[in-house]
Amino acid sequence: MDLILKLQAYFRHTAQQQYEAVPVPPFTLFFNPNTDLKYLNYAIPDIACSGDLTTVLAELRQQFKAHRRLPRFEFIEAFAPDLPPTLRQAGFIEEYRGPLMICTPTSYRPVPEIPRVTMITLDGNSPAHEIRDFTMVQRRGFNPAEVPVVTDVEIEDWRRGLGEGRAFLAYLDGQAASAGQYTPPFAGLVELVGIATLEPFRRKGLAAALTAQAVQTAFAAGVELACLSAGDEAASRVYQRAGFYQAAVMLAYSDADTV
Repeated sequence: MDLILKLQAYFRHTAQQQYEAVPVPPFTLFFNPNTDLKYLNYAIPDIACSGDLTTVLAELRQQFKAHRRLPRFEFIEAFAPDLPPTLRQAGFIEEYRGPLMICTPTSYRPVPEIPRVTMITLDGNSPAHEIRDFTMVQRRGFNPAEVPVVTDVEIEDWRRGLGEGRAFLAYLDGQAASAGQYTPPFAGLVELVGIATLEPFRRKGLAAALTAQAVQTAFAAGVELACLSAGDEAASRVYQRAGFYQAAVMLAYSDADTV
């Protein structure tokens, strides 16, 4: 249980560093002021909630409505095991249930180098063209139909948001192909997020190689544990190649009335 508490505390801390925090005990609501994208606006339980939460959930819905955001939760199932049935009874639906995976220096496994692939590490001082390539790969990797335009303002926002984290960009034959990053370290932990590969370059081992590069860099900087949420079983197998294994189940719930 100590690991679960540590992981949930890390997610709460990371959200507090990035978003506006609004306490509605026993929850804290986190709002991204720049976008209504549901994945960047959510509530996290402060404690293992149980009992009647009718009044609290009504207030929570009002806060999300006032911020023009979808009422939503993200949390580790083992941290608040009694919360899911309460949310379902209150009209929330489970939108995501997936493995929360971790990797340590002991479990880490290097991934063989891929011919014709160049991997670069980005920080807040990286040149604008690399940040632009990175952002375009992430956006098109998750939404192939998008034709992103990355502005200078967005690049500067990206620099500030990365903080002490690091980002990674893989080029195959000189073309930006795969991207991902880890969040700023806290209490010896980092989270890998936004791992994406453009469609023409998938199933070539790029995501596994990038994941391995990211955790190797984090461990070299003194990080003790890296975590990530895998989208599905296929993604889990990719991360297993770099030494990740499942430690818990991550959940996301959204308000059925506004989905």
